[in-house]
Amino acid sequence: KGWVYPESPLMFGYIKVDKNKMQPGEFALYHAFFCGICISSKEQIGFRARMLTNFDIAFFNVLFHSFLGVDVEVRDCHCITTPKKLRSIVQRDELTDRIALSNVILSYLNLMDDVLDEKSLKKRAALMAVRKPYKKAAKLFPEMDGEITRHYRELTTLEAQNCGVFDKICHPFAELSRVFAKVILGDKADVYILDLCYNLGKWVYLIDALDDLDKDFKKGSYNPFIACMGGFRDGKQFVRDNIDDLEFIFYTTLNKIAENFNDLELTKYYCVLRNVLHISIRDKTAEVFGKYIDKEESPIEQSV
Repeated sequence: KGWVYPESPLMFGYIKVDKNKMQPGEFALYHAFFCGICISSKEQIGFRARMLTNFDIAFFNVLFHSFLGVDVEVRDCHCITTPKKLRSIVQRDELTDRIALSNVILSYLNLMDDVLDEKSLKKRAALMAVRKPYKKAAKLFPEMDGEITRHYRELTTLEAQNCGVFDKICHPFAELSRVFAKVILGDKADVYILDLCYNLGKWVYLIDALDDLDKDFKKGSYNPFIACMGGFRDGKQFVRDNIDDLEFIFYTTLNKIAENFNDLELTKYYCVLRNVLHISIRDKTAEVFGKYIDKEESPIEQSV
């Protein structure tokens, strides 16, 4: 009871694999990394921290292990979600532990931002439930807590000011993703992995905002597209009116992500990384655009 499995409402959930375009063994590998975060969270902090395991952080677990060339140990273990069935689980290592702690910190601050933005009782209850795990994670990883908190404060300040400068409002969340990678990887981080994380963070912020156009307008919540482009009446008309600008924003960001990934020349766990960065996030972009315009009208669909 209370278990939140992959489709967690506590994080964005946009960075995930397209299972239908993977071989069974490839998805099993990805899922083993997902389970590794869950186990690490439980053993470091406690059961409640497991509820925060999400698709986004599972991807970064794969990405950072690939970047550092780490061979993970995978064992078949029992899982709380499937007590009668063994699951392949990536065993804890220092890198997974640091990522798991970071995830708890990120999830708590993201929930706090949602509570301030939406005034949701459900989100408020979730925030209270993970406050103790957050405090423990922040104590174990104070450097990450300090960096993430600083960038979240910058973002919320700009949103509260109804910032109308597009690059300015996108930067804090994108930079948060870059700093997340820099703190996790330390001196081994290079410009290619940092740029990838920056642009991926920017894409997450953008796709979430596009997805929530009508909801944000209805609730009076800040939305960067509405604030920067103006003239909003409803989501479908807004996207049609601004399709050229929106196409340029998303197409440019997606291409930068692909370029950053290609520059890294990663080979370990490549099948998972390629699925997310070359396929899944592009398909997700087309899917969100499809909420507002017909598929045959979508420039994103055609360009990706």
